[in-house]
Amino acid sequence: MNTVIPWSGALATQAHHFGDLPSIGDGRNELSYRALAEKASRLGEMLLAMGVKPGEPVATFLRNGIPALWASYGIKVSSAAETPLNPALSPEERRYCIGLIKLKRVVTTKAEAPFFRDQGVRAIAIEEVPETPGDLARLPPAPGEAWGRVSFTSGTTGRPKAIVQNHAARWIANLMQRATFTHTPAPGSRVLLMTPFTHGASLIAFAFLDYGAMSVLLDGVDLPNVERLLSARAIDHIFAPPTVLAKITGAFAGRQFPGIRVIFTGTQVLPPALYEKARAMFGPVVRVTYGKSEVVNPIAVLPPDATDRYYREERHSEGACVGWPGPGVEIELRREDGARCTPNETGEVHLRAVHMLAGHIDETGFHALPPGGFHATGDLGRIDAQGRLHLLGRTADVIKSGGYKIHPDEIERALAGSAESVTVTTLPSEYWGEVIVAAAENAPQDWETQARAAAEALAKYKWPRAYLSFAELPRNPQGKVPRAKLRAMILERWRLVDGPHPKLEER
Repeated sequence: MNTVIPWSGALATQAHHFGDLPSIGDGRNELSYRALAEKASRLGEMLLAMGVKPGEPVATFLRNGIPALWASYGIKVSSAAETPLNPALSPEERRYCIGLIKLKRVVTTKAEAPFFRDQGVRAIAIEEVPETPGDLARLPPAPGEAWGRVSFTSGTTGRPKAIVQNHAARWIANLMQRATFTHTPAPGSRVLLMTPFTHGASLIAFAFLDYGAMSVLLDGVDLPNVERLLSARAIDHIFAPPTVLAKITGAFAGRQFPGIRVIFTGTQVLPPALYEKARAMFGPVVRVTYGKSEVVNPIAVLPPDATDRYYREERHSEGACVGWPGPGVEIELRREDGARCTPNETGEVHLRAVHMLAGHIDETGFHALPPGGFHATGDLGRIDAQGRLHLLGRTADVIKSGGYKIHPDEIERALAGSAESVTVTTLPSEYWGEVIVAAAENAPQDWETQARAAAEALAKYKWPRAYLSFAELPRNPQGKVPRAKLRAMILERWRLVDGPHPKLEER
């Protein structure tokens, strides 16, 4: 049986049901559900008139704001494969993505359109989409097996890959997101989103739309706007990965903001010290999730009550707990020989889910995931006696120093309270194999003293050999610090004096 996905029908239902209620705002302006449907359907009609076929990649290149939502929905109702390009991508990274998927069309701004046209891509400027409302009834449902979304991995361990999901998987992922809510949104609820809409923010926004709730989409962590919204109790949910949560708790230290029902966090490990700061400010409302481009949120969920018990009552052993598998998700940990791990044994995380990728595109072409196959994530983890997944790091990041295998994430968690952002990398060493170095961003003057004291909680062979501070660490468009780029930045300024007691000297 061929499945069809009624994106246009779902949007029409929202417009009829919630009408003039606000669907999205940017801190200054708002867009109603009815206007969202009108704008999205108009864009969908334009794409179909241009000859866009079901499953054809159509990119967006838009900063956070109201158009990001209606453009995303407009591509969905056209049955095309929405292909969000992070606005933080460099020109070279954009050219690589365009070539990888052979992109033909993009929805962007008038200011950005010339770049894409120079690459042979037809650009639709959002400012030039007619105000005339579209007609959702004229837009057919999408074939479930057609490509529905193409997204790009962060490229922390190599060139980015394009991850392909079909329309059926996108539909189910939205249902799975809603199924894990501990507090059901309703008209009047508002969720604050500050990370790029191209990633986790869009997942939360679409789930809230189904309930008549509103998303407040800011272009980055705009602290004055955040303070205004929190003080006025104008929001009751927040999506805040650890980097965002650290900025908020640092800026408003000592204050309390009641009324927040849930803080969704993920994408990175949440350090215990940061959890305590968030709890003091908002209460025990943090929910931890684990998600990836290949199998979007929620792969695993640690609800707020369980998150609080974990961070306040349990002795933190190896790894960071991200909770139990989400609905429809299977998690297997496998040894290097492919055998399944026993409880609390470390192995690579393998996933299978009803809403996972259909395949990926790399420089050699499209590679379909075998029917019923598992996806090897490259993440290291263990499953405890309660069935919860604990993440330890990436297989590609495992450090081999002095004959030991060391997970850099463990060191980063130990040092997390010493500075706002700490990343561990290594330098090649003939004597040790690899020498561990810790780097902090915009650290306090006594950072090294604090970090060395924190490192004493670790086995001595895990201690960094050097502690460096930078005004800014290199980041990819997802906000993560690529260890290889950090290593290159360190080697530009320092050289390693190798031997039994290695040290760094300035060049």
